[in-house]
Amino acid sequence: MSRFSYKRSDRLGNQLHREIGKVIQFDINDPRLKFVTVTEVRLSDNLKDATVFISVMGDDSEKAFARLVHAGGFIRKRTGERCYLKYVPRLNFKLDTSRERGAKIDNLLDQVKREQETDSSYSD
Repeated sequence: MSRFSYKRSDRLGNQLHREIGKVIQFDINDPRLKFVTVTEVRLSDNLKDATVFISVMGDDSEKAFARLVHAGGFIRKRTGERCYLKYVPRLNFKLDTSRERGAKIDNLLDQVKREQETDSSYSD
């Protein structure tokens, strides 16, 4: 069996995840990007495109996202320097809404549970 049992795109995606996070945290001097977190990087099989999912804490997620997209070229350049890649994939940023969706589902489940408890107390 080979030394690496998963695809090159997965391995490189993990490395890009770490390095893009470091570039955003340490190399960009923009206070609007202080609470930006890279949650996942999905790399295409041909290694040409990377979808970077980010999470932004706070109310200004739209402004922070716009600033991040604006700094995309700089982030790509710095990431390429850090990873020593011959070709650095194009970075496509997307807001990660999984936390918000998860919180919404939790709230709905809590609401259903409360309704069931009140229904069972009336039937007793």
